[in-house]
Amino acid sequence: MNKSVVVWAALGGLSWTASEYVIHRFIGHGKSRHMPDKLLQRLTPKGFMAAFNAEHRAHHTDTTYFAASSHKAGAAAVAIPALTAVLAPILGVRRACAFASGYSVAYGAYEVAHRLVHVAAPRTRYGRWMRKHHLDHHHRTPRANHGVTSALWDHVFGTNQPAERVRIPRRAAPAWMVDESGQVRAEFAGDYEIIAERQRHAAKGEPEADPMVVS
Repeated sequence: MNKSVVVWAALGGLSWTASEYVIHRFIGHGKSRHMPDKLLQRLTPKGFMAAFNAEHRAHHTDTTYFAASSHKAGAAAVAIPALTAVLAPILGVRRACAFASGYSVAYGAYEVAHRLVHVAAPRTRYGRWMRKHHLDHHHRTPRANHGVTSALWDHVFGTNQPAERVRIPRRAAPAWMVDESGQVRAEFAGDYEIIAERQRHAAKGEPEADPMVVS
């Protein structure tokens, strides 16, 4: 295989991690957006951003909720060819396709990883870190820790706020985390603590503004 193709595919994968951060922080946690009424308008960038914002808010309300796979596939089917078309005149068709392929694979890996965070126990040190980082985002720092598969861009933009122990409301604790009595399993007790109800950010001196919106 041509080394250039491998390099551009790797760059595409790295670029996805930046997209993951930007989309999550500025669209998922941006101000609420109005969903266009007409179908064709929903297929525009404005429509996609409104849909993602709504779906992400729903996911934060109920972490067992995930947007339909068909919606994600539809968005990717529009975005990936568009990305390739934009890059082809700049990089050449071969490199553009390699970049888009790496980007696509990384996106697919993100989707799988994100779902596993919520539904399956970690099996590796990386999996353990990823769950702790993301669940802390859900339950303590919705305005920080925006990376899911990587904290690289959180470090770059100053939004990395690691916690020694993540406090999770009992009703929101993933099934993999707790035992039959509803307590944190022994192997995860160093990472998580179950609390009776969600703590308000206002109790920590933060404003009552929408915690989903990046300030």
